[in-house]
Formats: sequence, structure tokens, C-alpha cells
Amino acid sequence: MLIVGIIIGFGIGYFTPSLVASDDYDVIKARGSIIVGTNTNWPPFEIFNTTSNQIEGFDIDLAELVADYLNVTTQWIDMDFDNLIGACQAGTIDMIASATFITAARCAVLQPLTWYIRTNEVVVTKANSTLVIDELADLVGLDVGVQTGTVEDEELSDITNMEATLTRYPVVETMFQALDTGTLDAIYVDEPIVGLYSTVYSVKIIFTVTAPPTAFYIRYGSDRLSAAINSAIAEGFADGTVDALIAKWFG
Repeated sequence: MLIVGIIIGFGIGYFTPSLVASDDYDVIKARGSIIVGTNTNWPPFEIFNTTSNQIEGFDIDLAELVADYLNVTTQWIDMDFDNLIGACQAGTIDMIASATFITAARCAVLQPLTWYIRTNEVVVTKANSTLVIDELADLVGLDVGVQTGTVEDEELSDITNMEATLTRYPVVETMFQALDTGTLDAIYVDEPIVGLYSTVYSVKIIFTVTAPPTAFYIRYGSDRLSAAINSAIAEGFADGTVDALIAKWFG
């Protein structure tokens, strides 16, 4: 089940004091574009359409909505998910739009904006698997795959004795291929992406975990930029645009 919502004010301990002297809003307006980082291996949030040679997906459309609100264009940079936070910290990108959960570790170094959707994390196996688990710790000793740098990666890495048989994949499609060939017993991913890959591979969900909310991230200290982006998303909810995008990409 998808849960959407707005946290007004967002004053629940996620923010830290400003770390940047100038506001990136002015830089973006002067440049005429916002540079957005994503990883196009996480459909339906973001995917590279090989037919149109275009990046598309829910996060892509939502980021374009933000750019329209700012009256600028969007420059997209596609990179491994694990590199997005460092790229935003370094200023290579202005914003992360890549199905990024809100976590304490990420909020320590980057500013999360208004959260816009909440999904589930799921353990997926081949459809003919007999595996049954009651908690994530039951995966210890099994060959399990995660995408590098994700919350799923962090959660499984924190389980004692899990590391020995945990395999990290920068490309999620490779992970589904490994599951299909029997290299992996299970994978741990965001639930929405299973829909697409279930049309290619015979898989099933055997365990579900409620995930943190999802948000865009920018650098701290850009109060005008954060206010503008939050306003864009809030207006998108108010006029039904975000709901329409959810229906478009998640059905």
C-alpha cells in the first residue's frame, strides 16, 4: 500500500544548523537550471527508456514539476545510487531525486525536503521457492541481494552474521537476474519495483516491512530553495497533480 502525505514544518529533529553560507536558490536561478541526480535502475520511480532514450518515472515527473515551479530547466545526471549523497554534498548535483528514504544518517549530511510518498520494503524470492521467514534475521545464512547504498542494504548489514552471504548490486536488474538463475535465494527491495520485474521474472513477495517516507534531498543552508521546492510539492498535492502522477506510475 502506498501512503502519501506532507509534513508541514518538518520540525521533528531531521534538520541541523545551516552548513552552507549562500543559498543555492540564487545559483540555480542564475544558471537557469537545477541539476538533479538520480539512479535509473529503480522503476517506476526512475528508469531509462531505451526506446525513447529518455529518463522517466515518478520521481522524474515530480522533479520536473519542481523545476517548472522554479521556472528553470532540469539537468539530469544518472549515477550509481551509492554515489548520490556524496555528489550532492560536493555540489556536483543540486538535488537528489531517486526514491531516497528519510534516515537519520542521510539527514546528518543533507537536508530532506517534504516527503511525498511512503511504500514498503519486501523480501522477494522465485515464485516456486518454499522459503518462509518471520523476520529479516531469518535470512542469515541465505544468499541475499540488495542494491548498494540503500536502506535495505543498511538494514541487512546491521544483522549479525548477515554480511557473509549478503551481495550488493549497483544495478537492480542484475540482482533480479541473479535471483532468477538461482545465484540468490532472496532479494530485499522497495515493493513498487517488483511490479515491473514480475512481468519479466517469476517472483513472489514473502515478507513485508513498512519503509520510511521518501523525499528529495538538497544541501543544508539553502532555506529559500527548500521553501520553494516544498511549496511546489505542496501545491502539487493541493491541485491533484501528485495524485495523478501516483496513479500514472503506481496504478
